[in-house]
Amino acid sequence: MNQTFKIEQFTAANEAAINQFAHFAQMSLANLEKFAAIGLDAARDSVEQATAHAASLAGAKDVHEVIAINSAALEPVMKRAYAYSRTVYETAAETNAEVKKVIEKQTSDLSKSATSSMEEAFKYAPAGSEAYVGNVKSAIAAAQNAYENLASINKQLVESVEKTVEQNVATVKKAAAAPKARRTTKRK
Repeated sequence: MNQTFKIEQFTAANEAAINQFAHFAQMSLANLEKFAAIGLDAARDSVEQATAHAASLAGAKDVHEVIAINSAALEPVMKRAYAYSRTVYETAAETNAEVKKVIEKQTSDLSKSATSSMEEAFKYAPAGSEAYVGNVKSAIAAAQNAYENLASINKQLVESVEKTVEQNVATVKKAAAAPKARRTTKRK
């Protein structure tokens, strides 16, 4: 009976590992598809914009018009760069969140399984091993606390990166708006 329980646990663990591998493989392929689509869309948009810009430059009548056309082209380029980087960042953040969710679930399941296995083993511990059992339980609790601390640090790191990205986005938006504001001021 005890041997059957171990074989069932082993089989379940193998099945869970295979399912997790398949999930990560599917997620990787989906991300490759997303990044390929993002890259193709960006390339297609860039070719269209470059063609339109070249046509505008070809129709320019003097140097001032060329300068105005080039200045006007800067804002859409900045907006496209911002949109592209934001889309890539959001896609990467979604993937990170999914991986984090799977790893947290796996860690939780593993912790529960280890704890229940240890509790089962402790039932059959010989008399006088109570101190050893207490030490093992303390070690498991310390490991769980260490994992929770690591998860907290990781969360703070991700929040810090997100804040930096948001600040960079605001800087890019401000920089993109600056040429437009100068053009409006000059025309008045």
